[in-house]
Amino acid sequence: MEMKDNETVDLRSLFISYLSHWRLIGGSALFSLVIAIAYLVIYPTTFETDAQILIQDDKDTFSSGSFGLGEAAGLMKSFGIGGNSNSSINLDDEFVTITSNQLFRTMVERLGLYVDYTEPFTFGYRLYRNIPLKISADSATLASMEHTMELDIHHHGNGKVRIDSRLKLSKFRKQKASFDLESLPAMIKVGPYDLKIEYAAQDARNSDFELEAKIQSPTSVAERLVDEFHIEDYSKSSNVLQISCQDYEKQRAKDMLSMLIACYNEQAENYKKRLADKTLSFLNSRLDAVLGELAKSEEAIESYKNKNKITMVEYDVQMYAAAMQELQTKLIELESQSHLIQLMSDFVRDPQNKYKLVPSLYSPAGSESGDLTAYNQILIERERVIRNSSEKNPMVTTLSVQADRMRESVYKMIDNAQESLSMTKKDLKDKERQLMSKISGIPQQERVYVDLKRQQEIYQGVYLVLLQKKEDIELTIGQGKERARVLDAPYTKAAPVAPRKLFAAIGIIAFTLFVSVGWLSMKYIVASVWGDLKKELRK
Repeated sequence: MEMKDNETVDLRSLFISYLSHWRLIGGSALFSLVIAIAYLVIYPTTFETDAQILIQDDKDTFSSGSFGLGEAAGLMKSFGIGGNSNSSINLDDEFVTITSNQLFRTMVERLGLYVDYTEPFTFGYRLYRNIPLKISADSATLASMEHTMELDIHHHGNGKVRIDSRLKLSKFRKQKASFDLESLPAMIKVGPYDLKIEYAAQDARNSDFELEAKIQSPTSVAERLVDEFHIEDYSKSSNVLQISCQDYEKQRAKDMLSMLIACYNEQAENYKKRLADKTLSFLNSRLDAVLGELAKSEEAIESYKNKNKITMVEYDVQMYAAAMQELQTKLIELESQSHLIQLMSDFVRDPQNKYKLVPSLYSPAGSESGDLTAYNQILIERERVIRNSSEKNPMVTTLSVQADRMRESVYKMIDNAQESLSMTKKDLKDKERQLMSKISGIPQQERVYVDLKRQQEIYQGVYLVLLQKKEDIELTIGQGKERARVLDAPYTKAAPVAPRKLFAAIGIIAFTLFVSVGWLSMKYIVASVWGDLKKELRK
C-alpha cells in the first residue's frame, strides 16, 4: 500500500513539474500550430483521379467462320482452321506494358509534361492550363535530351522577352546563357538542345509577366510518373484494370489518364498491324503459288478434254465412281493437309523466317500442337521484349535460345505429321486400287480425267483455306477494335486526398511533446551531470 502511494506521489510530482513549464509547452504548441497552418495553407489541395478499362481480346470478336464457303468450310474444319478460337489475357503482361517507360514517355511528350511551368514565389506550384508561354522541342531533341534546363523568362508588354538559362551539366556544374528576343515565336539553343518558345495564350502578347520553366528529359519524367500512378486489377476473375493518379491540377490528371489509355491502344493497334502485315505477306505469296498451280491444273483438264473430245464426262464418271466418293473425299483432304504441312515446312526451314511466327495452317491432334503454340508464344515474347527494350537485352538472348530449341520440336512435329499422312494416304491408295480393279471397264481417259479433277479440287481447297485466313486478318484490321475499352472515363473524386488535417493535428501533438519532454529531459540530465562534476571537483 505504501509503495502504491509513493508511485502516485511520484507521478503527481512529475505532472506538476511539467506543468510548471507551461510557457515552454505553450510555446512549442504555438510553434507547431504555425507550422501546421503553413502546411495546410501552402500545400496545394490534391485530388485523386480514377479510370477503369476493360482489356479486350481480338480473338473473342473476330473468330474464324465459314462465311458461306460451302464445302470448303468442312474442309477447313477438318484441318483445325475456322470455328471459335479460345484465348486468355494475361493481366500481368498488360500491367507491364502499361507501366513501361516507353508508353509513359510517349504520353509525356504528347502532353508536354517534360516542361514544368511555375511563377515566382509560388513554392513550386506547377501550372498546367493558365500558362502564357509554351516551350517545346522536336522529337530528335527529346530523344537526345540528357540534362535538365532551367529558364527564367521576363516578358515585357512591348513583346520583348529576356531569358536567363541554366543547363545542369553535373551536380555542381551549370552552364549559363542569356537571350534577348524581339518577338515570339522564336528558337533558342541551350547547350546542344534547340527549344521553341511561343505564346500559349493570345492575351499574353501585351502583358508583363515572369515565368520559370524547368525542362527535363522525357525519360526521367516518365520514370517519376510510373511511380506516381497506381494500377491494379478489379478482381482476379475479370479483365478490368483500375488506373489512378493524384494531382492538384484536376485537368492535368484527366489528360494524363486519357492520353495513357490512348497511347496504349495505339501501341497495341500498331503491333497488331505489324504482325498482320507479316502474315498477309506470307499468305499472299502462298496464294499466288497455289493460284498458279490451279491454273495449270485447269489448263491440263481443258487440254485433255479437247484432245479426247470429251464434253460431259462428269455424268459418266458419277455412274462408276459412286463407290469411290468417300475415298476420294478423304484423299483430297489428306492431299490438302500434306500441301499445307509442306507450306509450313518450307516456311519454318527458311533461314529468313528464323524468328517469325509460324502460321497455324495445320493443327495436329494430341500434345504435338502444343509445341507450335509454345514456339509462337516464345517468339511473341521475344518481339515484345525487343520492342520495350533492345536486342541487347539478356532476356532476348535467353528467348532466342529457347526458340532455337523449340524449333527442333516444330521440325519433329512437321516430320511426324508428314509421315503419318503418308501412311494414311498409302492405305487409302491401296483401297482405291482394289476398287479400281473392280471397275476395270472404265475407259483410261476417264481415269485420267478423275486424277486431273482431283488435283484441281486439291488446289481449290488449299486456295480457299488460305483465302479464308487472309479474309479473317483483313477483317480484324478493318474493324479497328480498341485493345482497352474505357468503362469509366477519367473522373476526379470530390474529396481531396491532401493536405490532410489529421496529419497536421498529429504533427502538432507529436512536435509539442517531443520538444517539451526532450528539452526538460536534457535540462535535467545536464543539471545532474553538472552537479556530479562539481562534487568531483570539490574532492
